[in-house]
Amino acid sequence: MKILSLIIIFASYMLVSTSSWIVRKFGEVTYEQLVFHSNIPLDTDARLIKSYFQNTFMVAIIVVLVFCYVLRKISLKKGFIASLVFSVFCLVYSFNVLNVKELLDEKNNHRKISTFYEMHYRDPLETKITSPQIKKNLILIFSESMETTYASKEYNGDNLIPELSEIAKDNINFSHNDELGGFYNLKVAGYTQASLIAQLCAVPLRLPIDSARYRPKNGFLPGATCLYDVLKKDDYNLSFMYGTLKESSGTDKFFATHGNPKILDWNFYTKRDNLVENKVEKKAAKYNSFFKKALRDEALFTYAKEELNELNKENKPFAFIIMTLDTHFGTEYFDAKNCETKYHDKDVPDNFNYKNVVSCSSSKIANFINYLKAQPFYDNTEIVIVGDHLTMGNNIFEKGADRAIYNVYMNPSHDMPSKIKNRKFTALDTMPTILESLGYEIDGGKLGLGTSLFSGKQTLLEEGMTVEELNYELEKQSHVYNKILYGKDVEASKK
Repeated sequence: MKILSLIIIFASYMLVSTSSWIVRKFGEVTYEQLVFHSNIPLDTDARLIKSYFQNTFMVAIIVVLVFCYVLRKISLKKGFIASLVFSVFCLVYSFNVLNVKELLDEKNNHRKISTFYEMHYRDPLETKITSPQIKKNLILIFSESMETTYASKEYNGDNLIPELSEIAKDNINFSHNDELGGFYNLKVAGYTQASLIAQLCAVPLRLPIDSARYRPKNGFLPGATCLYDVLKKDDYNLSFMYGTLKESSGTDKFFATHGNPKILDWNFYTKRDNLVENKVEKKAAKYNSFFKKALRDEALFTYAKEELNELNKENKPFAFIIMTLDTHFGTEYFDAKNCETKYHDKDVPDNFNYKNVVSCSSSKIANFINYLKAQPFYDNTEIVIVGDHLTMGNNIFEKGADRAIYNVYMNPSHDMPSKIKNRKFTALDTMPTILESLGYEIDGGKLGLGTSLFSGKQTLLEEGMTVEELNYELEKQSHVYNKILYGKDVEASKK
């Protein structure tokens, strides 16, 4: 009975500590997110595994040792009852922290068949897309976890992104309110890979009922038409820069299926420049670094300048996408060598270190934009800056905060749209908006599930759907979507 009690204590604590660790690191995870990463593992750094080990297994061992000592003072029967009571408490706590009821609802919804796509999906292959006579270059910056909430003095005590705020003020910032704002977060676009696909393809990333059938090696959403597919058809020179490994979450397989751009990642520059893995000093460990095999944003932007100079030498338009990393989780990495420590010192709790990290990222992006403005290709180049998703984790913003994802369009070919404020839109609207901002004309202003914000047409949310209703519909199975997923008709069946 003693051994059984100790096993119950150990398992129960592992459950509660794992639940807390997941939410602290990743925020409120979704069923789709769990399924996706169980099929395509996230290429994580050993430091994340170490963090999990330290916060769960090691502490669980300590808890068991303490309980062993307690058992010496009480009877085995009382110890067993105490272990059962502890396990019930842990189950209830974990159930609430992970929001298991909502995960189960999402799982059940995942098995339902929807006709949503039949009603709203606009196939790019069947939609007239007219190319501009003069093709502009495109530089698309995905700023990791960049949300407009960082500009709010109400939540942060200061505007942490003054440079990005100024860029938005001087250019086109589509906003969900009257001020600096952005687009609403969708569950199906709430993590990096899902957002990348939603914004580049105007469809969400989701898996079929039987997720074991999903084989990215056969093509990643082969039936979808994405931004790089359209631009490649117009003979754009395509390039994608990512600070970590291109294999992460199947990114290489996605781009191999869509546009097949040149990919510049950690391995590319490691082979070329003999890079070494990042090491975080103990005094900086509070920034909770996630990646060792990663180009920090300072190096990333330096390499980006080099790549853009090479692209400019080619006698064709280019489309260059870059994804930053330093603001991963809001606290990934603070570049003390190149950024000012503005907001706190070593005595301030770790949860608030995001202020320096975010403000540093804002200044770096602004410096990069200033560099681009001085380049000979700038006048014929559109620059788009978007966040990928809201900051993960629950240690920065509380529930109920008015949060939206950053976006700005600089130097577009399209005229200023009639309405840029008080818009209701999501990541799904990015792809058609970028195309029309480049001068493309989309018949009806809609592609995939997205709407060009330059078109004057209403988005799905502006047509009357709420974010919750859209999330609900996108969680369901769809025969149309399965065709996008596989590139052929596949029956979705309940199990």
